[in-house]
Amino acid sequence: MHGQVLRSFPIVTLLSALPAPSRRDMIPPVKRPDGPEGQPTELKSYDEVYAELPLLHPTPRSWAELAASRLPEFLADHAVCEQQVAMYGLSLAGYYPDDAELVERAAALAAEEVQHFRRVVAILTKRGWPLGGRRKNVWAQSLRARIVLGREPMTKVDRLLFGALVEARSCERFTRLLEEIDDPEVVHLLADLGPAERRHWEMFYRLAGRNTDEQVLAARFQGWREFEADLARGLGTSPAVHG
Repeated sequence: MHGQVLRSFPIVTLLSALPAPSRRDMIPPVKRPDGPEGQPTELKSYDEVYAELPLLHPTPRSWAELAASRLPEFLADHAVCEQQVAMYGLSLAGYYPDDAELVERAAALAAEEVQHFRRVVAILTKRGWPLGGRRKNVWAQSLRARIVLGREPMTKVDRLLFGALVEARSCERFTRLLEEIDDPEVVHLLADLGPAERRHWEMFYRLAGRNTDEQVLAARFQGWREFEADLARGLGTSPAVHG
């Protein structure tokens, strides 16, 4: 009921009431050298980042080449993804209003994702590139369909594990794309957002494990990881973030 009520309000109205993320919820900025381009430095390699993620199937480099060649489409889809994750964070707060820690973390996540959304929209607008509208994300829809509903507390665990994999895959995709692009502004954006997505997947997983046996959680997450890997093997044919 709470989730239904929450989702009935316009996203802008809901987000306007949220506080900005606190300093402890934000990632430190990527170090950059002095200079007009502001090119990020000290970035981890793709292999280093991938090794720290819970993913079982790497994105092929061919996807990054495709996304780099169709950057307006990638960024438009990226903006939609940021908006949808913000909405998902708010829906979690609506589903579990009595879980104070989850509500606080979900609200901070939503506020931060809106800031990411605004950054992407600013780039698109400045360049005269079209914004993306709502579109079908087969990967996300298929992954979300795996959530077992009506069986709390495991439904909550599933919702959090779903969020963890969405953020982990986004982190991996941003890092893969960084190998192929030389657009300083977009490099700057992805270098900032990739570590944020990593922090988010870790947050989701930690929240899922608060009241769940460690071995039970690991086994359940393994099932999610394998399912996501099967879905990911069919990706790589469009420049979308999860395409």
